[in-house]
Amino acid sequence: MDIKEYFTRISYRGSYGKPDLATLTDIFQHHIRAVPYENLSIHCGESIELDLEAIYNKIVRKKRGGWCMENNYLLSWVLKTLGYDITLLGSKVYVPEYDRYAEEINHLLLKVVLDDKSYIVDGGFGMVYQTWQPMELISGTDQPQIPGVFRFVEESGVWYLEKVKRKQWV
Repeated sequence: MDIKEYFTRISYRGSYGKPDLATLTDIFQHHIRAVPYENLSIHCGESIELDLEAIYNKIVRKKRGGWCMENNYLLSWVLKTLGYDITLLGSKVYVPEYDRYAEEINHLLLKVVLDDKSYIVDGGFGMVYQTWQPMELISGTDQPQIPGVFRFVEESGVWYLEKVKRKQWV
């Protein structure tokens, strides 16, 4: 991991000496603005490698985007390098066409622990559910962000992400 090369890729010029929420949020926002959700490799028959060096080369050096596994795996490497406490989490995405969640785990996201609080960071959702800030992992609390109001709801040990849409201005 060449952290300075990664920071150049996402145009990050802030401080990063102390792993805190403000720095995490700043790096996360730079990442999601600079590295698009991109699943072209899947559709174009390119080999899919969940190897950190291959992902780093694709996103940082080739200036491509990545799908959730690539974006969040790379972001986990960045944050671990900076001293953050990271856990990779698998999840299932709700599929509206079928009115149910995927049967298999089909999404990767990150849990970051700071000052005894857990935050979810997801740098690779790529749709209207893309969060713009780390979300504290607490059940039932609205967490307003630019794209809408998000909340986690925990039911019998299963966590769900909900989004309340805002009225559009025309």
